[in-house]
Amino acid sequence: MNKKAQATAFIIAGIVILAAVITGVYFREQIFDSLKKETLSEQPTISQIEKVHSFTNDCLQQSLDDGTAELGLKGGHIITPEGDFPPTAYNPLTNRLSIFGNDGLTVPYWSFLTQNNLEKTQVPSKQEMETELEQFMESELDSCLNDYTIFKSEGYIIEHNSPEIEIEIGNEAVIADVSMLLEVKYKETAQTFTKFRTISNVPLGRLYSRALELFEYETRTGFVENFTLETMVVYDEIPFSGVDFECTPRTWLKTQVAQDLKSILALNIPTLKIEGTDFRITDRKDEQLIHDTFKKKEKDLTVSLISSPSWPFMMDVIGTDSELLRGKPFTSENEAARFLLPLFCLNDYHFVYDLKFPVLATLTEEDYTFQFPFVAVIDNNQAKKNQFLVPQFEDDPGICERKDTTLKVTALGIAADGSSVPLDGADISLQCVFTECESGRTRQEGSTYSLTTQFPQCIGGKMIASKQGYHTSSFEVDTNQEGMVNVPLEPYYALPVEIIIDDEGILRSPYDTESILFQFENEDKEYFTTYYYPSNEKLKLVAGNYKVSSTLMVETSGGFNFPEREIEICSEVPKRGIGGIVGLTETKCTQQKIDPIELDSVVAGGGSTSWNVDRRVLATSNKIALYSYRGKTPTSFEELNNVYTSQGQFSKKMRNPTFE
Repeated sequence: MNKKAQATAFIIAGIVILAAVITGVYFREQIFDSLKKETLSEQPTISQIEKVHSFTNDCLQQSLDDGTAELGLKGGHIITPEGDFPPTAYNPLTNRLSIFGNDGLTVPYWSFLTQNNLEKTQVPSKQEMETELEQFMESELDSCLNDYTIFKSEGYIIEHNSPEIEIEIGNEAVIADVSMLLEVKYKETAQTFTKFRTISNVPLGRLYSRALELFEYETRTGFVENFTLETMVVYDEIPFSGVDFECTPRTWLKTQVAQDLKSILALNIPTLKIEGTDFRITDRKDEQLIHDTFKKKEKDLTVSLISSPSWPFMMDVIGTDSELLRGKPFTSENEAARFLLPLFCLNDYHFVYDLKFPVLATLTEEDYTFQFPFVAVIDNNQAKKNQFLVPQFEDDPGICERKDTTLKVTALGIAADGSSVPLDGADISLQCVFTECESGRTRQEGSTYSLTTQFPQCIGGKMIASKQGYHTSSFEVDTNQEGMVNVPLEPYYALPVEIIIDDEGILRSPYDTESILFQFENEDKEYFTTYYYPSNEKLKLVAGNYKVSSTLMVETSGGFNFPEREIEICSEVPKRGIGGIVGLTETKCTQQKIDPIELDSVVAGGGSTSWNVDRRVLATSNKIALYSYRGKTPTSFEELNNVYTSQGQFSKKMRNPTFE
C-alpha cells in the first residue's frame, strides 16, 4: 500500500511539474515575443538617448566625488576664505596652511591668530559645506557637460537649463538631488528628463563630527601645547630651565634652537593618539599619550597629528633681544646660601618662550580623508587659553531664533569734520556671548536710514555694524528692553605710498635689494594693518593713535654666510674659597663654538614710533610717505647680533609718516 501511495504521489508530482513546465514555456514565449517586438521597434533609439542620460549622470557623479574629496582635504572648505594679511618673511603665518609648499594644497586653519594676536576661527558649518558643494558641482557640471557638444556633432538636438542642485551631507553618504530640464531629440524619438540623483558613499558627515569633537577638545584643553612644553623640557637641545655648576654661563644660538625645536616637534607630535581609534601601542608608558576626545568609539578610524619642519614656525624668547641665549650666575636672598655660593660656581637659566606653529589633524577611514589644521600657540611658557568657543552646528535654533525685543539700529558714518550721517546698506548683527546673530541691513525708514527689527534678549551684548569702505565697529548694548542704538563707523582712507629710507641722515628711495615691513596697530579701534615693500598697493587707514613699526631687510644674490667660529665669553664670578666670601671676584672666560649661519637676507634697520592720525588730514591727503631707518649691513656674527640689540637705537631715529 505504501509503495502504491508513493507511486501515486510521484505521478501527481510529475503531472504538476509537467503542467508548470508547459505553462512556463508558453508564458516565456509570450514575454519573449513582447520584448522582441519592443526591442525591434524602440530599443535602438532609446539606447541612443540613454547615452545622453548616462553621460549626464556620469558628470554629476564625477563632480560630486571631486567635491566631497576636496571638502575633506580642505577642512570642509572648497572656497578658501580671504586672508586679512599676506605672508611675509617676518610673519609667515596667515589664515591658511600650504601643506606641500608652493600652494600645492592650501587648507584654511580652523583657528589661528591675526598679526595683532586676535583669535579667529574658520570652522565651516554643515550648511556652509553643502552650499559650497552645490556651487562647486554647478561649475564642474557645466564644464563637464560642455553644452553636450560631443552629441550635437552626431546629430542630437539637446536643450537644457541651468541645474538646481540640493546637497544633503549624511554620516555615511552625500546625496545630490538635481533639478534640470533636459530635452533630447534623436531622429524620430524624443525624451525629456527633469530629475537626477547621485550618491557619493563617503563618511563625510561622521568624520566632520569627529573633527569638531577633536577641535573642541584641543581648544578646551590645549593638549598639543601642553605636550609641546613637556617635550621641550625633556630635550637638552632646548634651553628651558636648569642649573649647572660651571663657572661660565652656558650659551645657545637662538636660530639653532628654533631649528632643533621644529625637528623635535615633527618627531614627537605624531606620537599623540586618540582613544577609541585604530592604533597600537607597544609600551605601556606610552598610554599617557592617549587622549579621550570622542563620544563614540571609531575602531575603523585613523587619526594622526602632524607637524612639519617645512611649515611656518615662529619662536620668540621673552626678554632676549640678542641672537645669543645665555645663563646667568645664581643669586639668592638667603643669607646662608649667599655665604656658601662664593665657594663654588653655580649658574641657572630659565627661558620664557612664545611659540606659534601649525598642526594638521587628519582623520582617515578606508579611502576617505578629512583633515584640518590649527595654529598651536604657547604664550609665556603657557598653553594659550582660547577665548572663543568652538561653534556648535546643530539643528537647535538657539538664541538667534528667540527674537522678542524691538530695536531701531542706526549705523552712523563719521565725516572728516567729525559729524555723522546715517548710512544706507549697513549690515547689522548682534553678538551675544559667542553667538553672532545676523539681523538685517539698514534701509530708508522715513527720513533716515536705519534697521528696525526684533532681536534676541541679551545682557552685555554687542551690536555690530559693517559696511564696505568703513571699519567694522560695535557698541555694547542690553537688548532686554526696546530702544534705539547708534553704532559709529570710521571710514577707511586708502592712500598711495611713497617709501623713504633714512640712510644715516640721507633720505633716499629704497634699493632693489631692500624690503621693508611696516606694521600699524590702532589699539583704540582694534585695527591692525601692514604694508610690505615692494608693493604697489594703497595703505588703508582709519583715524586714531597708532604704534608704527618697521623692519628693513637686505638681501644679496649670494646670501649672507657667517662661517663656523669660536667666540670667547667672559663673566665675573666669585673667587673660590675665602676670597669669594669677602666679595672678591675674578674673570672666567670660555670658548663657545658657533655653527655656520647661512641667511638669504638679514635685518639692517627699522624702528618703531607713536603716531596720531587726524581724520581731516586723511580725508584731504593725496599720498603718504613712510620712513624706515637704514643701519649698517652686518657682515659678521657680532654685527648681526648688534642689529638685534640696536632696535631701540633705530627707534630713536625713526620718523613719523608724513602726508602730501
